[in-house]
Amino acid sequence: MPTADMKETAPTGPRLGAPLGLAAILMVYCTLAVLQSHATRLQWGPDEPAHIIYVQSLAGDGRLPALARSTDDDAYVAGAARTHQAQHPPLYYAAAAVLWRVFASRPDERVSYVDGASGETLTFTVPGPVRPVRLLSVFLGALTLVFAWATARTVFPQAPAVCLAGTALAAFTPMFTYVNSVINNDALLGVAFAATAWQWARIMRFGAAPRDVMLLGLLLGLAMNVKETALSLVLLSGVVLAVEPRGGTLRRRLARIGVVLALVAALGGWWFVRKHLLYGSPFVYPFHAPLLELPAEQRALLLEVLPARIFLFAFIPVDAIATQARVDLLLPFFGALSVLSFGGLAVLHLRRKRLHLPAYEITSILLWAGAAALVLAGLWWNLLTVDWRMGTSGGRLLLCTLPLLSLAAARGLSALFGEGKAAKFGLAAVVLSVLATNLYALWATAAEYGTLGI
Repeated sequence: MPTADMKETAPTGPRLGAPLGLAAILMVYCTLAVLQSHATRLQWGPDEPAHIIYVQSLAGDGRLPALARSTDDDAYVAGAARTHQAQHPPLYYAAAAVLWRVFASRPDERVSYVDGASGETLTFTVPGPVRPVRLLSVFLGALTLVFAWATARTVFPQAPAVCLAGTALAAFTPMFTYVNSVINNDALLGVAFAATAWQWARIMRFGAAPRDVMLLGLLLGLAMNVKETALSLVLLSGVVLAVEPRGGTLRRRLARIGVVLALVAALGGWWFVRKHLLYGSPFVYPFHAPLLELPAEQRALLLEVLPARIFLFAFIPVDAIATQARVDLLLPFFGALSVLSFGGLAVLHLRRKRLHLPAYEITSILLWAGAAALVLAGLWWNLLTVDWRMGTSGGRLLLCTLPLLSLAAARGLSALFGEGKAAKFGLAAVVLSVLATNLYALWATAAEYGTLGI
């Protein structure tokens, strides 16, 4: 039954307006993602051939692939598959393997393209299940958006326009559509982040009942089976249980944190134990090219260009559109949007007492920012000490936090536009402008790869 707090802060306005708005966003997103899936040449998504080998190994051989130390060593050999993506836990790949087996009888596809350097027409064969299995990512992207919307409705119950605008900003960002249209485990990681953020929001607003603690632990345990990036969720979940306003005594808070950690260890610890037994360390990355080991001049040059490149790749699939699109215009567009959003959040902070902002709203926004900061910190640490090359397109690793940042951006923009009708029109204009960049990126991808008849 709803609590008194839930009744007092129930959303106002038409009951069907928000769900219908969400349905419209999901329809547009799915249309864009399916078109993007067809626009992106098969096996041309980020590390897609390596992800496919992982899926093939589970679907065809029922075994985890071996870890390849070079992309040149990636290969599917029946019973002895190897891929550099074997560093990742198997949950996404297991789900994809089920679909792979369903579509195993689908005939292979032949893909032809003109090599940009030599002008030669090249042809390669793609397994038949690849195209339908890509649709799993489309579905997972939609599920991520549903959780993001539910999170927004919990944090901003009196602002349905902010909830819809934040969800739409994530849905229409080109990189979100792009990654969620190919075979890639980041699609499921996005679901994990959005679902966990929803649970954070519920705990910060309504308190943590025993079932909420158990659900949080289960979500985190499953997230640890998707990608090690989920460690940031574990850390922040501990913070949530430590500071939530109805947590009671310190002993009770520590006990809840212990329960969550026990569930995480029980469900996700096996992967780290396995890697330690196989490779001598629970944290293994297939490549080794640390930025700190480069000559000083080269290191300085890379440190100068990587921040902008990481930022750009958080929003745009540069590799897929660079030869066709005006990337130099997209960078300032998303840069300006980010600055405006941050400015609006600053204004919101200054007005928090006058606006009577609830503590759970402020805390939720800080948690979302914290999640992005931890993922970014992990990226920088890895490129400095493990492999600097991940920084050239590493911004897409922030994709798991994009829906959360989009919610914060919508709230900041709403405050900047002055709330009320002006805010609604302003948010609508921003959403449509982001949608325009998505259509532009879709056209540029199809033009680059010669797909969709463009």
